[in-house]
Amino acid sequence: MKPIAKNVALALSFFICLSFFPIINTAVTNPLLTETCQKVKNKNLCTSSLGAEHATQDAKDVAALALIAINVASNHGVNTSVYIKKQLLDGKILEPTTEQNFEDCSENFEDAMQELDDALAVTLSRDFKQVKIELESAIDDADTCISVLNPKAGKDKELYEQTNRFRQLVSNAYDIANILAPN
Repeated sequence: MKPIAKNVALALSFFICLSFFPIINTAVTNPLLTETCQKVKNKNLCTSSLGAEHATQDAKDVAALALIAINVASNHGVNTSVYIKKQLLDGKILEPTTEQNFEDCSENFEDAMQELDDALAVTLSRDFKQVKIELESAIDDADTCISVLNPKAGKDKELYEQTNRFRQLVSNAYDIANILAPN
């Protein structure tokens, strides 16, 4: 066999082996995750966001999933807060209305992050009614931020999309907490 043909055959064999790798490496989804995410409003986001967390594979009960869901929302909230602060400190001049919107949302996210921290602590004490109260407050903070943003223009649109996703993640955490403490 010619050297070029050997290299092509070797490369082809390598790519064929790689094509089977996802089949071999597919993780088994925790049935508790599937069952729980069927009970929330944002089912696909629930499955994808919680399924991406390694800890979900070891979750033994819905309370563990609630803790993971709050943590996922909190991580997204931190990233959004960093985005807001970066935009405000970047030195690029924002329009006065946009700058005020970002400042207002920054305060909303500070409050929401505190409420998520409180929700994490209360989840550990298994007071799920209080968890729901904390999560409702975080949802209200997200709604307040969303209400001042223009979902169709520039920097406002980016923040609107991030805040809306944050709201959905917190809503999923709330729905999971609601399984543990209905009404």
